Amino acid sequence: MSYDFHITRAESWPESDQFPIERREWEATAYAHSELFQDGYFAWRDIGHQPVYKISGEVISFSWRIGRVDISGVFTDKVMGIAEDLASQLKAAVVGDDE
Repeated sequence: MSYDFHITRAESWPESDQFPIERREWEATAYAHSELFQDGYFAWRDIGHQPVYKISGEVISFSWRIGRVDISGVFTDKVMGIAEDLASQLKAAVVGDDE
């Protein structure tokens, strides 16, 4: 069973749609971040193609989904530092699946 993290403005990530990070806001933040690069798309049935962002040398992906950013992969100190930086820029927090 995998365990993912999320960047969200909600206290609990399933409620992210109530306190959303807008897609354009996320994409602008991700695009401007020096450590991220776009690497393809996720094709969601309900919301269409969403860009996937990665960190060079890390096994991780960041992708927007309905008011939050989902983070999947291997969580290293570098990844968590970048995730926390992104969350700070978005006035949000990094939370795990169980939060």
